[in-house]
Amino acid sequence: MSESVPGGAARARILVGVDGSADGIRAVRYAMGEALVSDCDLWIVNVVDDEAMVSGLWDLLATADVLRQAGADKVGQALDVLANDGFPLDRVKSEVLVGRPGDVLAELSRQARLLVVGRRSISGLERMFVGSTSVSVVSRAACPVIVISAAATPHRTGEMRTVALAVSTWPLQPAVLEWATREAGLRKARLRVVHVVPETLGVEGAGFVAAASRELENQIAPLREAHPEAAIEVETLLGTPVEALVEVSRSVDLLILGLNRRSAGLGGSVRGVIAHAHCPVGITPVVPG
Repeated sequence: MSESVPGGAARARILVGVDGSADGIRAVRYAMGEALVSDCDLWIVNVVDDEAMVSGLWDLLATADVLRQAGADKVGQALDVLANDGFPLDRVKSEVLVGRPGDVLAELSRQARLLVVGRRSISGLERMFVGSTSVSVVSRAACPVIVISAAATPHRTGEMRTVALAVSTWPLQPAVLEWATREAGLRKARLRVVHVVPETLGVEGAGFVAAASRELENQIAPLREAHPEAAIEVETLLGTPVEALVEVSRSVDLLILGLNRRSAGLGGSVRGVIAHAHCPVGITPVVPG
């Protein structure tokens, strides 16, 4: 059961989707680190896919009780990891639910400060599509989402002391700026704000980079004024957005992207960055006004 902080208010929750995979366990460990620095509780959830049950993808001998037990075993694995790492289990809520994993986690995200999920993609075609649950959750979650892979990020993060925020449109969204600044502050890290100018602009690209750099500085000025204690750097790059941001991900602890909800689903650039990044990727919903 979640404890209350002094004053009687309940702690905010970090929701973690687990599925028994290495990526799911990596998500648990990452969420634990977030919970410790932000004084949040953890909410560990496994979702038994009812569509898979109906379509016969499960063994015919499997019953709903057996599947729920399998889910409970996956949650238990996550709780063992937390206990072994010293996280207080009285600050953890855990449950097994039935439904479509993406739908259930997206709905639960309304009650969470942050949602952490594993990427669950390995190579080839699977890597191109990232993972249906993570894509579904990212595109519809009501809170910021962090996607992490055990293969790409097997180590504890934080050594780079840098959080990167990738921006693509003006004006910069307050919700994205607020989250990126908060994450950098929690880590006592610098915030690196990056804008990529597509290299398809050819010989005119240098001029666009200069103009974008000036505009980026103008957009960041109020943030610098509001957070004089923050170490904020701005950088404009010329290149292919996915390749440039994947390269940025090699030298940061967290790469944050703003997701524009004006268009349905995830754009190719967002999918590409999630699939190939070398660090956890954070996506926060940006709802156009």
